[in-house]
Amino acid sequence: MGTIILGIGNVLLKDEGVGCHVAHALEEILLPNTKVIDGGTSPNILLPEDTDKLIVVDAAKGGGMPGEVYRFSLDDMALEQKSFLSLHDIGLIDNLLLMRLLHNTGETIIIGVEPKEIEWGLELSPELQERIPQIVESILAELNTPPNLSLEGEE
Repeated sequence: MGTIILGIGNVLLKDEGVGCHVAHALEEILLPNTKVIDGGTSPNILLPEDTDKLIVVDAAKGGGMPGEVYRFSLDDMALEQKSFLSLHDIGLIDNLLLMRLLHNTGETIIIGVEPKEIEWGLELSPELQERIPQIVESILAELNTPPNLSLEGEE
């Protein structure tokens, strides 16, 4: 089965799109038995198959410095108790729990990145842009993969 890395966020809102930017950086690395998906703002429909491990990358406000990386397991996260008016009201954690009903997601890890700016713009803030290599390394550590893998096309 392997691993699926799901980067999510809204790339129109600067640092809110960090998960998508990280997914694009990971697409440049040869990762065996790993599928990288840019989930954009619709992570609930993108898990195409069962997986041994699911790693989700998203912006997360935890009160730290911009670019700080947080690691959560889905089992550690508490559900908000609220009633839903439609499927558009479902948040990330609820989406991940629904995915578990449809697929075997294996171990689910959430990598949260502290944003600096969530406002209109296509580029990450400079603080997050310079932290992309460290964020990628933290994900590679989750895969037990050394961070110095060759990029596609290099020989």
